[in-house]
Amino acid sequence: MIFWEKVLLKYPTKLQASKEDAKHLPIVFSKWFVAYDQEERVIFARLHHNCVWSIPPSKTWTDFDTHKNTPLETLLDLVPYLDQVTNFDLYTGKAKYNNKDVIWTPIHQWKYRNNRTVHFNETPTKGTNSEPSSDKDSKKSNPDEDTAQVEDLLRQAETTVTSAIQKLSS
Repeated sequence: MIFWEKVLLKYPTKLQASKEDAKHLPIVFSKWFVAYDQEERVIFARLHHNCVWSIPPSKTWTDFDTHKNTPLETLLDLVPYLDQVTNFDLYTGKAKYNNKDVIWTPIHQWKYRNNRTVHFNETPTKGTNSEPSSDKDSKKSNPDEDTAQVEDLLRQAETTVTSAIQKLSS
């Protein structure tokens, strides 16, 4: 049994999550719940196979097992392509890419406001206004671009499989 499952069993009574609870959560947490612990309202969230917790309004997340604070960088490391977006908000998932609004979705993908998937350049584009070339403009295959697309597909497949396993095990 993974550590997250042990925490779920330790707190069988889950509270109704409020809008404030949801605003307190970084977008990287797909599994979470609210419970009372020692008469305090606590938010518990899954981080890999472990559990972290926080007592609002504090934005500090503490590892349940080690009692050490989880650095912000650890949470940010869960979001790919941060070097290519600007104004990333860890709590809403909103950012800018090539001066366009994008969002990190709960299914762990970058999307434009029109729900199309964002295709990032291989090299960092922070601070530039260049648009990625469209398929119509470039008929030739670019090995680096192909590799990036394959990596994206593999990352998406891994996320989907992990999510399915989590749902089956809970």
